[in-house]
Amino acid sequence: MQQTDEQRLIARVLDGHAEDYGYFLEHYGQKVFSLVSRLVPSQQDAEELVQDAFVRAYNRLETFDGRSSFYTWICRIAYNVTVSRLRRRRMAYASIDSLPALPDDVVDDALGDETRIDDLRRAIAQLAPDEQTLVTLYYYDNRPMADIAYILDIKAGTIATRLHRIRRKLYLMMNHGNNT
Repeated sequence: MQQTDEQRLIARVLDGHAEDYGYFLEHYGQKVFSLVSRLVPSQQDAEELVQDAFVRAYNRLETFDGRSSFYTWICRIAYNVTVSRLRRRRMAYASIDSLPALPDDVVDDALGDETRIDDLRRAIAQLAPDEQTLVTLYYYDNRPMADIAYILDIKAGTIATRLHRIRRKLYLMMNHGNNT
């Protein structure tokens, strides 16, 4: 469905056809769950957060302005709901404050090593939620920079810098433990 078709569907929901909202749950529920489940360890928590995100989106549907796709908009809501929950838990994440200088080719080779994929997954799980989301949206979901910027509420120009720092951080976590 095109974005303009989705906007028409949203207009119908706002006109009292609440049952039409099911389209969005059906088409985007699993994708949003995939994003959220990478940030929370429990499938039950992820399902609850996705449900909460869709309820919030429904309750705020009149604020959807069409500047992004509905999928991008619901991902932003789901991300914010998830991060809010994680902040309340006050979990500790690996820090990136004082990283030594590393050549890019060393980092690229280490992160691209198929035999270390489990190490990489464990390291990603230790990243802060915004870092995990950035990695997920960029590398797993292949989302455009503009969508990522909207979801994370950051400038598109800072995404490449953050990805670069995260890759270095992952390298250090995989090769020197999670003391970073």
